[in-house]
Amino acid sequence: MAGPSPGSPEYLAETNDPGLDQRVCIAFIVIDTIFLLVFYVSRYFNPKAVGVPMVVCNTLCYVLCMGSAATGILMVKIGGAGYHATAVPVTTRETWLQLSKILEFTYTPAVMFAKLAALFLYYQVFEVLSYRRVIVGIGVIVILQGVISFILAFSICRPFRYFWTQAVDIHDGTCGDVMLFYKTYSIPSLVTDVAMLVLPWPILLKLQMPTSEKIGLILTFLAASLGIITCALRFSVFFTVPLFSDPTWYASGGPMIYALVEPSIYMIASILPTTRHLYRRLWRKARRAAQLRNANSDGSLENSSGLSQSAELERIKNSNTSSRGITRHVDIWQANTNSSQEELTLGEWYQNRLEWNQSRSADTLSPSALEANSSTSGGITRN
Repeated sequence: MAGPSPGSPEYLAETNDPGLDQRVCIAFIVIDTIFLLVFYVSRYFNPKAVGVPMVVCNTLCYVLCMGSAATGILMVKIGGAGYHATAVPVTTRETWLQLSKILEFTYTPAVMFAKLAALFLYYQVFEVLSYRRVIVGIGVIVILQGVISFILAFSICRPFRYFWTQAVDIHDGTCGDVMLFYKTYSIPSLVTDVAMLVLPWPILLKLQMPTSEKIGLILTFLAASLGIITCALRFSVFFTVPLFSDPTWYASGGPMIYALVEPSIYMIASILPTTRHLYRRLWRKARRAAQLRNANSDGSLENSSGLSQSAELERIKNSNTSSRGITRHVDIWQANTNSSQEELTLGEWYQNRLEWNQSRSADTLSPSALEANSSTSGGITRN
């Protein structure tokens, strides 16, 4: 069945579900805020697991995501998003174009900072020199892509204001091929997404750990694949949809939602592994509280509390005595640990412990030192 003809009352009243854009924006404002707060709490209790670069990148990504969400809501409220361009006043189309340009300046750096946060996590977790070189290479590509896209967003229209004043006066200036700009940005973005997804698997497949732990670890790294899905969908939209033929109509739904969801997913993916320590901390407290309740129900609360406190004091004393001058490397999915400061690393589960140690030492040791270290490997003890 054919749709309403352009210019008809039915056509002008038609909407492309702008309420969905607004609901998604509000939902991700809440989701991103919750995850960032959990991220800060996790760092407060375990700063060794969360480096300063991750804090900076995720904070900047969050601020930019909030800017994208606010822009998306304004596009619906005052920009005519979800209606045909011919159904809204010219000034409303101009407002939409202004907001669209703001969305460019929030989305592009948000994706860059989100990916950099994930790469900083990878750099910390994968202590093998060859992997770290690949991670640095991907990071350079991500930064260059972000910087170049930022420059093009400023310079694609001359004068700059023509990007939105063309809705009022088409002779006010000139613009380059904006759709080509969007398409070319999507290609390297998709390539780096695939590289970040594939990168962990050679090491993950070599890990020796319980199946349940390995599944949890794999699911954590697969969270990044959601970003790839949104990137691929956005990529297909720019190649199949004539966006600027009816911008307020076609931008509603997919493009606006992808611009918000993609950086948010990457930020969440980089946060998830850092919260394991916080989860274990809360789990230990909940288990201790349950034990006290059970002791109370058995009428032996006083004796149980005394034993629990004595055991806790003994554990703290032993921990302080044995951990002086020692940095512990604890796997992100290791379940049984009482350390209050844990670094994220996969070294504890690597299949060949000597190979892992040699790969880590390659950053600081010379080849002769590595050879000497290999000859004395029989005395290597667990970190």
